[in-house]
Amino acid sequence: MEWSPICEKDVAEALRTTLNWQDSGRDQIPYFWLKQLTATHMHIAAVLKKLIEEDQIPKWLTAGVKFLIPKNENTENPKNYRPVTCLPTMYKLIISVISRPMQKYMDDENMILKNSKGATEDQNDAKIRC
Repeated sequence: MEWSPICEKDVAEALRTTLNWQDSGRDQIPYFWLKQLTATHMHIAAVLKKLIEEDQIPKWLTAGVKFLIPKNENTENPKNYRPVTCLPTMYKLIISVISRPMQKYMDDENMILKNSKGATEDQNDAKIRC
């Protein structure tokens, strides 16, 4: 598989399947605005391309915000909470842009068995909140 540089079309395609008001991490950027401000797509693509080529990801890009969600009404006991980490929108976007061509290649080459596709887009339509 030959790697092709990230372009504006890749960013737009990755944004197409996102939820507009999905929780964001430290960057506090809702997907809604990234979708609406299409003039930024070429600049986002250039930044993502530079991050990949230079292999230097800033720490803020991978740092999540952790929330404790109560499992039930008994909030006095710490074991009744589950942690949820929300990653920055830009991190989720770069992962989506990178994984799309890899997933397409693996599908085209039949590299993943049908019964092993539990977490792929075809099998898992449920959207994760963060």
